[in-house]
Amino acid sequence: MLRFTGPMLRSCDGFTRRDLLQAGGLSAFGLFLPQIPCHAETSLAQSTFGQAKACLVIYLFGGPSQIDTFDLKPDAPAEFRGEFRPIATNVPGIRICEHLPRLARQADKYCLIRSMNHPHPRHGWGLYYMLTGRRHNRPDLDAPPTPDDFPGLGALVAKLGRQRRELPPAVTLPRWNRFLDLPTDYAGEKAGFLGSAYDPWLVKADAGGQNFRLDDLSLPLDIPPGRLSERRQLLAAVDRSIAQWGEIGREHAALHARAYDLLSSGAVRQAFDLNQECDRTRDRYGRHAFGQGLLLARRLVEAGTRLVQVNWHNDGSDVKSPFWDTHKDNFNTLKNKLLPPADMGISALLEDLHDRGLLESTLVLVMGEFGRTPRIGQIIMNGATDKAGRDHWPHAYTVLAAGGGVVKGRVYGASDDRAAYVVDAPISPPDLQATVLHALGIRPGQLITDRQGRPHKASEGQPVLGLFA
Repeated sequence: MLRFTGPMLRSCDGFTRRDLLQAGGLSAFGLFLPQIPCHAETSLAQSTFGQAKACLVIYLFGGPSQIDTFDLKPDAPAEFRGEFRPIATNVPGIRICEHLPRLARQADKYCLIRSMNHPHPRHGWGLYYMLTGRRHNRPDLDAPPTPDDFPGLGALVAKLGRQRRELPPAVTLPRWNRFLDLPTDYAGEKAGFLGSAYDPWLVKADAGGQNFRLDDLSLPLDIPPGRLSERRQLLAAVDRSIAQWGEIGREHAALHARAYDLLSSGAVRQAFDLNQECDRTRDRYGRHAFGQGLLLARRLVEAGTRLVQVNWHNDGSDVKSPFWDTHKDNFNTLKNKLLPPADMGISALLEDLHDRGLLESTLVLVMGEFGRTPRIGQIIMNGATDKAGRDHWPHAYTVLAAGGGVVKGRVYGASDDRAAYVVDAPISPPDLQATVLHALGIRPGQLITDRQGRPHKASEGQPVLGLFA
């Protein structure tokens, strides 16, 4: 097995006070310290900083099972390993689920991070942690968004990253993440205390999932394009007055400015027009909201959008096991409903980005908020988990990473023989978030300010430079 399992590299100045005190204590007892290759790490950090022009986050809401997808354990007892068998990929030594045959043929383009972990088995908490890199202060509930939340990845990129003004810097499609029986979306995907001007633009799919629309971004029939600039000048005067109201007024004015930029942009209209793609390409991605959403994401990245998040669509799943939350009938649900469209769409995206010369400059992440229980039928959070289901499990799960300078055809880190706990090179959500920011040319230590004027680092994590080595 080509297992890429070195420890997470840290910058030379990344030692905490405790690290230094412990080092001093060891020296006092005559123990020598290993030499830290600071120059090598610094060189790697410099060469990989800003290597990605864009990031594409594919979010499999509900928590996909690591042991049934990318981290199978065929030698584990039957009550752990389940029904699926691993198959060989086009990289010797790397095997994945038999129901992901297309992705198996693309393994030379991605890295499997099998050492993701965090402590909490609740959907909203895990989603917030994965997308903001911060632990929510209410672990007892799945909190809705508030103006005091830490910003998600899209908002950070919109605030701190380089961008083209005529294109939305961050887009989410085709929906915010939530279960259909809940009244609100989960916290973590929007701008929080940065203000709604930095929210990602939400792009919804039509009923058939074949086309997408950006809400409130269509020109009224009675306003020809030539009159748009006149309307904008008039509204700009109003916005200048509103901006004097303070932060809310400034957000209002910024939202209007962005909307007009998008309305008047031919690049935006062209990027959103999936009819410009041939039928063969659209068929290759899959004629469903997930596949067509990935195709739109590729078009947006190609046009210049910096971050696109594609959330799993409303696939009509049973309310007791919706989306990737397979509490019931885990294996049939994966085999028949979830894995086929994921395999088709993600493999098509990787191949398409590669063929267009975009993969090296586009960081692709496939993730969820956690994994599933190693033991089939084990109850952790949901008592409705049946004997063929898997409950929530955050202690070891897998993220697929590709492009943007990430090593190809590798496995990073490892879980134990039952995919229950990480045994090598653990990665936390803050470290993954810091890695994304680093790849996009945003320093994780850059300061942002909350509504009370308090400074915070963009990320509390450390970039996992070993993913780029």
